[in-house]
Amino acid sequence: MKTETFTLPAHWACALVNGDFSGLEDSEADELEAWQSAASEQGYGFCVDVSGEAFFCTGHDARAYVLPCDCLEFTFEVTQ
Repeated sequence: MKTETFTLPAHWACALVNGDFSGLEDSEADELEAWQSAASEQGYGFCVDVSGEAFFCTGHDARAYVLPCDCLEFTFEVTQ
């Protein structure tokens, strides 16, 4: 299986790993869904792994959707 790792907001973890959006505000869920839509169009599927320790990052891979924040490394399967 091919994978790709992204640095993404830590507060997205539960939604990305478990599909549980209940901890997100509506605006946060909208940001995540926009990122997921763009990632899906580029051939990325499900999140298959996540790092364990968050770190503050200003240049994360979701900067078009979210301001600098605590981040984790998320690994996704490549579907294309």
